[in-house]
Amino acid sequence: MNKKRITYSDIAEALGVSKMTVSYALRNDPRISEAMRLRVQQKAEEMGYTPDPMLSALSSYRHSRHEKKANAVLAWLNIQRHPGKQREQGVFNLYWKGAREAAEKLGFHLEEFQRSEISLQRMHTIFKARGIRGLILSPTPQFEEPSENELGHFPWKDYSMVRFGESLRALNVNFVSSAQVTNTILAFEQVQQRGYRRIGFAGQYLRHRLFSAGYLWAQQALPRSRQLKPLFLPDEDSFQRLETIRRWIEQQKPDAIICSAPHMVQSLEKLGCRIPDDIGLVSMSRHDNPIDAGINQNAEEIGRTTILSLVSQLNENNYGIPATPKEILVEGRWVDGSMLPDRKAENA
Repeated sequence: MNKKRITYSDIAEALGVSKMTVSYALRNDPRISEAMRLRVQQKAEEMGYTPDPMLSALSSYRHSRHEKKANAVLAWLNIQRHPGKQREQGVFNLYWKGAREAAEKLGFHLEEFQRSEISLQRMHTIFKARGIRGLILSPTPQFEEPSENELGHFPWKDYSMVRFGESLRALNVNFVSSAQVTNTILAFEQVQQRGYRRIGFAGQYLRHRLFSAGYLWAQQALPRSRQLKPLFLPDEDSFQRLETIRRWIEQQKPDAIICSAPHMVQSLEKLGCRIPDDIGLVSMSRHDNPIDAGINQNAEEIGRTTILSLVSQLNENNYGIPATPKEILVEGRWVDGSMLPDRKAENA
């Protein structure tokens, strides 16, 4: 004989609560207190409750339609102290463009909120009044991140969230980023295919940038005599930086450089290096510097993917810091350019 399926009504009767309370609790809806959610979930487990997959799918569909109509705004949190600087970087504008277009396609409106104008505490009041439950945490430099005290006073548990890349690590939520390691390996391979033999890397050593990791991995297939030490540029004045670059070039003798630093063209020209006659250049983000050869990060796709991830969380009623955060990495594509001419014939 088939065992009777335990329903919301059975759990509600056992606890003396409404069926709606059971429904909300089993979906981790923050409208129900944490204590009540745990109580309902424990009783459901004791009684052997398992969700009906067909009913769950129908409920999720209905709920997503209702939530989309009632909560049509998704918030883009620009936490930088100087929010205008974010727009100065082409890749971030493409993040926004991809995210906005994806949000509109799904029936949402993406709206920016700037920490420089509104405190996080005030934002929560606004979000609550307007029924905003989904947050995009925009890229933020490490030195501009809010303090732990400021972050601690915001009720993150009430929101679904996705962040861009490795910034805001204090909020260990799902994030979408460019596949920096994979992209750098792709760049290295493309430079090799064009006949370059001493391929260097120049960039800053930052915790949220993994380009150098891809570079070091790609070099392992080369003889040790052709493995170059990466150049990590210091946050010093321009004179000290130029001296650092000059010494590195004299020691490592690169014929091509993979760059994640936007000022390399200017620095090399000041040092008398002819580009690309003396050194070919490759950029890890073609939208943010004058180097025309290198990686297109597919920034619009990164923005679009961020919205898809956020809306998925909203539809599943996943709020707060997840127990198991997920990383979604979007691969870039190679683009040829005049600053990396083909040298195969010269080195044949």
